[in-house]
Amino acid sequence: MSLFAELKRRNVFRVGIAYAVVAWLLLQVADVIINNMGAPDWLFGGILLVLGLGLPVVLIFAWAFEMTPEGLKREHEVDRSQSITGNTGRKLDRVIIVVLALALGYFVVDKFFLTPREAAQPQAKVAAGMAHGEAAPGAAEQHSIAVLPLANRSAREEDQFFTDGIHDDLLTQLAKISSLKVISRTSVMRYRNTELSIPEIAQQLGVQTILEGGIQRSGEQIRINVQLIDAATDEHLWAETYDRRMTAENLFAIQSEITRAITAALQATLTDDEAARIDERLTDNLEAVEEQMKGQQLLALRTVPGMEEAKQHFERAIAMDPGFAEAQVGLANAYHLLYEYAGWDEEASLDPAMTLLEQALAISPNLGEAYMVRGEIHRHRHEFDLAEADFQRAIKLIPGNATMWLWYSLLRSDRDDTDVEYKLLARAHELDPMSRVVHLNYAMVPFNRGDDEAALAELARIKELHPDYPTAYTYESLIHWSEGDPVGSLRAQLKVHELDPKSTRAGWDCLSYLDLGARESALDCIARDRSPNVMGRLFIRIESYLIEDKRDLALAVLDSAQDVDDDPGLKAWAALSAGNFAMARPWYEQQHPEWFDAATPVTVNQNTYDRAIDAAVLLREANDDARARQLLEAALDVMAHGTRNRGSHAYGFSDVSALALLGRREEALAALETCADLGYLSGWQQLKYLPHFDALRGDPRFDSALARLGAAAEEARKRAQGEGLL
Repeated sequence: MSLFAELKRRNVFRVGIAYAVVAWLLLQVADVIINNMGAPDWLFGGILLVLGLGLPVVLIFAWAFEMTPEGLKREHEVDRSQSITGNTGRKLDRVIIVVLALALGYFVVDKFFLTPREAAQPQAKVAAGMAHGEAAPGAAEQHSIAVLPLANRSAREEDQFFTDGIHDDLLTQLAKISSLKVISRTSVMRYRNTELSIPEIAQQLGVQTILEGGIQRSGEQIRINVQLIDAATDEHLWAETYDRRMTAENLFAIQSEITRAITAALQATLTDDEAARIDERLTDNLEAVEEQMKGQQLLALRTVPGMEEAKQHFERAIAMDPGFAEAQVGLANAYHLLYEYAGWDEEASLDPAMTLLEQALAISPNLGEAYMVRGEIHRHRHEFDLAEADFQRAIKLIPGNATMWLWYSLLRSDRDDTDVEYKLLARAHELDPMSRVVHLNYAMVPFNRGDDEAALAELARIKELHPDYPTAYTYESLIHWSEGDPVGSLRAQLKVHELDPKSTRAGWDCLSYLDLGARESALDCIARDRSPNVMGRLFIRIESYLIEDKRDLALAVLDSAQDVDDDPGLKAWAALSAGNFAMARPWYEQQHPEWFDAATPVTVNQNTYDRAIDAAVLLREANDDARARQLLEAALDVMAHGTRNRGSHAYGFSDVSALALLGRREEALAALETCADLGYLSGWQQLKYLPHFDALRGDPRFDSALARLGAAAEEARKRAQGEGLL
């Protein structure tokens, strides 16, 4: 008998197959258990080694021994005429069939049910988890990638815009895939021409893989070569070169092919809906594509001249192809950003933007960027429910878009949902870790919670990463001002002017000068201001006169502001401060008509309690004491959950004014004395003239607290002079 026949007779093959299938099932079970136990990585390797070493032992055992009715015997002790190896073989066949069925069932469930469900929507799970207060995922996710700026290998430098445009579009495509973590453009652009190694870049960005490559454009031909690199080993996972004729169709096709190849190389999941979206062709006009690319790159600069020029490129793209939905969204975003950054009138910016977005969505209903921009416009218009719906839709369509998470966090902030806001910002920060804007908003969330120290620590990290970023110092100034520290506020704001000499907008430094009793410095401050905010300059002048008890001069300046409408809220506050209630009331009634309607329940929150106190002054002037009392008590309820000198909702002297207006004199004076004990100086000069404090003036305790605050301001002024701030 041949060796093969003897191995078959002794069931060695069957035993080997049964062992292999059972071992595979055991490994699957072990993998699940070990992952959930948090056991060390070597444990699974040890199990694999033991099972591997066990295979030859089992095969030798099957050769040397045979199962008989009397039990296990050595093979040479069994009479061949009484051998039952045939029966044993049939039993083994049944065992193999059952185990294979179990293995196949496990494979089907894992592949087609568990994996898609778990991998297809991790970003959606992030959103759902954040909505319930769960933590955002860690920075180093399994399917994570950073696409470095592509090299322009064309002979013409002017082709750089095209290379960057392809890079932007590739990031846009990858951001549509929910199973990927894709680092945003802002963060990866800083690595153009970097000398850092791939592992170093990956470590800084919190990713496992890096895509790099280049583009060569020659006449009507284009060559794009890319390679995907495992950051841990610095080895190539995949590489490809695409040589195509230069057409819009080919550009879209290449981007789709690269996106699919990356997803496959990372073993990530691409759902059918996502595949359809990355395959969508939005135009066949190559020139329109190039105009759209230029517009997007200019918008990314976030400068007003860049936005205005981007607007022209988008308009040209739409003229070339009126059905180019992506260009329509770009133009809508340009209008929206000009409203936000340049102060364009809503009718000239947000209205045409909304029209463009409706047109784009009619053409391409799954264009995630359209929902993102529309959601932000709804937020600006305080249409919060509509904004919420749009952002939820955008999460499903462009889950990897950091700007979407940032804007969604602003909506949650507007709705006083700070816990979710912080987690949404954390997600934006993971996707765009080097973005100054995202990091700055992320840093200010602790400030909104009243944790100034954490906010200042995060701002220090921003300044370390971006030492020339003036806005970080602007926010630092705001924190110090809320703490009642005009010296710290002034110090930070002057750093802004050092870094950006063209920054002429009167800010916290002008107010800080008044808090320090440095009137001439405050007037010099507004004289340097060349911003469109005329009312801001007039307000500083009005307040300076009121502090000196020159009410007639303050009213004269206020009268000169009759036709100034760039900041109607500030004008109403100035009018209230100067005692012109008739001029102040219309704006408050327009903003909060429910407060002036006795039949409507009073609603006050952290963003409106100051206004509620102002409205109470106006209501008392109109002899509506009952409604005024309701507003004042509601404002005090809100302040009871805050702090006097910490966080973005630090209430400073506001409780003093509310208690004074309610006639709770002793409590108001005690609160004022607490302010004096703390040396809280932000806005302290308003105690001298605001009608809110009329009931306290003349009281010896009021005069004593005011004198103590004046002495503290004088000491602070000396410190500022010693630091060269005055």
